[in-house]
Amino acid sequence: MGVRECPFCGKSISDVFRDCPHCHETLPERRIPATAPEARAAGSDRPTTFRRGLLYMLTVAFIYYLLSPYSFLKLPVPFAPFLTRYLLPTFFLAGMAFALFGIYQNVRE
Repeated sequence: MGVRECPFCGKSISDVFRDCPHCHETLPERRIPATAPEARAAGSDRPTTFRRGLLYMLTVAFIYYLLSPYSFLKLPVPFAPFLTRYLLPTFFLAGMAFALFGIYQNVRE
């Protein structure tokens, strides 16, 4: 049992009332948004899977550009070439796979 605010008079009332005991107005029904965690079904975050994959790809591409010799920013710290040669392209492909998996989940349903 919860407490909510009357939209007409602004006073706190219990959830069990259908009419406000202070202003005697009929209260509208409470609607639970579809984005509530308990209302969401398992695996219903398909659009966020695609967006998250695109975000990973963009982040890795930006880091790759900053570490490349074409960058406007010259880093004073040395980094291993293993990072730009193998690790960052691997993470980029992982982000692409994540985005493609989001598309696959969306098309499958």
